[in-house]
Amino acid sequence: MENQPSSDLQQTIQAMLDELTESGIEIGLQAAAYYQGKLILNAHSGVMDALTRKPVESDTLFVSMSSCKGITATVIHMLTQAGKLGYDDKVADYWPEFAANGKADITIRQVLCHEAGIPQMPNNVSMDTVLDWGAMVHEIEQLSPVWEPGTKTGYHGFTFGWILGELAERVDKRKFAQIVQEEICAPLGISHELYFGVPDAAESRVAKISGEELPWIEMPDHLLIKRMLPTHLMPITNSAWNESVLHQAVLPSANACITANALARMYASLIGDGVDGIRLLNSAQLEQATLLQTKEPDEVFMGMVAIPKALGYWLGNNESASAMGDRIHTFGHTGMGGMIGFADPKRHFSFALLKNRFSFNRGDQDTDVLIANKVREWIQVFN
Repeated sequence: MENQPSSDLQQTIQAMLDELTESGIEIGLQAAAYYQGKLILNAHSGVMDALTRKPVESDTLFVSMSSCKGITATVIHMLTQAGKLGYDDKVADYWPEFAANGKADITIRQVLCHEAGIPQMPNNVSMDTVLDWGAMVHEIEQLSPVWEPGTKTGYHGFTFGWILGELAERVDKRKFAQIVQEEICAPLGISHELYFGVPDAAESRVAKISGEELPWIEMPDHLLIKRMLPTHLMPITNSAWNESVLHQAVLPSANACITANALARMYASLIGDGVDGIRLLNSAQLEQATLLQTKEPDEVFMGMVAIPKALGYWLGNNESASAMGDRIHTFGHTGMGGMIGFADPKRHFSFALLKNRFSFNRGDQDTDVLIANKVREWIQVFN
């Protein structure tokens, strides 16, 4: 079964994906899974773009949205494993300018579990600024916490990426995208399937985003959820998300362009025996990285959602429908519109689903939930 999907699972999931795209519920999809370090599923269906109707292939790149936060978190864990930083170190120890305006004592742990108190985007920030790493780093330095760091948790939807990305660059002395390519992509053989900053030659492989606007788009702008992701920067609302200028930028929270295979393979490399002898995090490091840090109601989501959070990863949740399932040891990250990547170390599998039609709030009928549950059923036969 080395690097070959399981034929019966592949056929089952392929039929499900085809039904979803042919019905119009979805436009383009990829799903991939690994079991005991071996590829058991790599399926795709539909089209990259509803207008051109170019078909999705196995190497089609999807704008992964927040599902790439798990990659960014993994970079930090690898740097910690290498002894280059510690979770309870202060960010400002490595990045002195970050200390401004009440942020001197914010720790790396607080950033990873969304307790740093700076989920808000800078006032009046434009997309041009978002696409300029140096400009955004400067803007992050000027932010002031909206709660005392460490006392609450609230989703740092955008700022999470620049804080941890700049931290990684300060510690490692390489560009964030270079760290990802050299330390994750190259060892795992996915250098052409995962980019923070898409090269010109790969731009034609990036699927176009379409679908539903975010549910909170009509909420008042003063709410923290709207300050975290202002309307004028939202996908669907802002066409830049389908343009090369965004794909070629580096947004460690939101714009990795990636295949489902690459995302599932990265998670597979974190658990068990790894993939092809590659294990990115040792068992002790993984245990620290995936330990529950908080399950308090999330301030950004107005206390209506309690997301079990580890260090940069979200965890399985038995209180709501989740593709990760209800086991707290399962870890990964969702992405806006219904994308996800995760690993279940006790069941020895990893999974990713990427898509280009955003949809929200379908509960147990969400595509990622349906497909992940079907894969989980297949795996349970072997456990």
